[in-house]
Amino acid sequence: MNRLTALPLFGFLTVFGVLYVAGAFEGVPPADRVGGFVLGVPAVLALVAGFSFAKGYRGDDEEST
Repeated sequence: MNRLTALPLFGFLTVFGVLYVAGAFEGVPPADRVGGFVLGVPAVLALVAGFSFAKGYRGDDEEST
């Protein structure tokens, strides 16, 4: 897994974990928690895919940092 995919997924998992530990999901049915997680992962991957496509479409093969 490359950095472009791993960092957003790690961020999503971190935020989801912090919300869980902080009690933000207290009173939320387990099915809704799982549904939010299951829909969140493809949403993050869709953002990564869109960014990758746009980066490839521009022709920026080299990072300009």
